[in-house]
Amino acid sequence: MPSFLRSLFLTALLGCAFATPAARAQDGRQQPAQGAPAATPQDGGIIVSGRLGEKSKLSPLPGSVNKVSRDVATDAHQFVRCLDGIPANLRRPIVEGHVRDPDTQEALDKLILTNTACYPRLFRPMLHMTSGYYGACNPAQAGIRSGQTNAEASAHELAASIQVDMSICRSTYDRGAIIEDTFLTQAPHFMLMRADTLDREVVDRFRARETQRGKHRSPMDRRYYDTVSCMVQLEPEASVRLIRAAPGSERETQLRMQILERTGLCTGNAKNVRVDPPQFRTYIADAVYHWALAAKNVETLIPAA
Repeated sequence: MPSFLRSLFLTALLGCAFATPAARAQDGRQQPAQGAPAATPQDGGIIVSGRLGEKSKLSPLPGSVNKVSRDVATDAHQFVRCLDGIPANLRRPIVEGHVRDPDTQEALDKLILTNTACYPRLFRPMLHMTSGYYGACNPAQAGIRSGQTNAEASAHELAASIQVDMSICRSTYDRGAIIEDTFLTQAPHFMLMRADTLDREVVDRFRARETQRGKHRSPMDRRYYDTVSCMVQLEPEASVRLIRAAPGSERETQLRMQILERTGLCTGNAKNVRVDPPQFRTYIADAVYHWALAAKNVETLIPAA
């Protein structure tokens, strides 16, 4: 049966935008969370506003897929917590590559295979499938969809019950949890600020790095990442605080809502933007890490072995 390895994420997407700088990045202790004042436009800047305390936007994923997404995200964080460190020669390609980059896939596959006792619900594939299996996708079945073929529909024949496996790639979540762990351990007090993400030199460095590693992105992934990196650019502090919040916590929900409410410019002010919380967190972590590299003007946050 065909398998749709999906990364369903945002329902309305556009590109990035720039505004007027504010304060600089800080490596001191994290500032306490503040309210959500509306930004004031300066020199043709943008107006963004948001509200905290609202109910979380619904996930665009079907119910069964949404549950698997949460479970796989939980497994990924459990895996990282169980590890007794990650060698730099594996961590760096996982964190700073792309999930479709062969080097990234090889590193993640090796990390999982050398730490199988830590990996929840490990699926052992058939022998001929083992090469790079855990880094390339490592699919988790997320449901079955029934329907009929186009030919059957056009011929007005009795609908045949075909079943399509719906799967999600665990490797995306595993990599996201490792990115979070890297940022939290290597930049525990760093706060990304709008003055950084809106600084032209920082933006140029961010784009240059993304041009190199982004060559592995699919068109859909490109739209997702461009949108989320735009959100981080406009709401860097909330984005950092989100990945410092416990996964699935009320604090995470509040910060996610704040980011979505304040970054309409990134989605063309779409009225109906829904996200899958675990996948949104993964994309936010990836964008935060690479904005931090650009802001610090360093090649990596990962110390050499």
